[in-house]
Amino acid sequence: MPTNRHIAKAEVDVYAGTLLDALNNNGGMDAVLEGREQYHDVMMFYISHDAFKALFQGADKTPDMRKKRMEEVMSNAHVRPEVSTILGVLAEKDSLAAMPRIYRAFNSLLASKFNTYIVDVTTRVPLDDHLREIIKNKVSADLGGNAILYETVDPHMLGGIIMSANDKRIDASLDTMLNQARSALKKTNDMEVNARG
Repeated sequence: MPTNRHIAKAEVDVYAGTLLDALNNNGGMDAVLEGREQYHDVMMFYISHDAFKALFQGADKTPDMRKKRMEEVMSNAHVRPEVSTILGVLAEKDSLAAMPRIYRAFNSLLASKFNTYIVDVTTRVPLDDHLREIIKNKVSADLGGNAILYETVDPHMLGGIIMSANDKRIDASLDTMLNQARSALKKTNDMEVNARG
């Protein structure tokens, strides 16, 4: 007998699969990638802005009101209709909190159906063509599929690179290395102080 967790996972998979198939049917891989990025942006905005969340929460918001409100917001944001439709259904069902799980399932389906992996790459400065090609080739070899890079420049990073693909994250940023060195030094210092006692 399925548990609530199994039912919730099945629902997430249906949303992700429906979105992927609709985008692919209405524009191929370009539409899939554009829709993925738009969905991600809306998801991150929802997660980080309480005022946006409040538009859809509360006992005074009926399912139809939540759906119409999401459709209005998405219309003004000029997102693809497939993304707007899925988000409208999620709002109607009061399931917007499931967006991150749907996003992960979407990426997994993208990998399994199209043998394509999205690699989010964050660096302090833009990648040059040579490094971009090295990353693509390495990811393709490691994961056995096509790699598409989404690059972000973070001027607050000291240097290095952060990559994530297929729910795996590699953090080779100088910020992280310095924090690890700081922690190791503090731990060594604390052990010496305790040993002197």
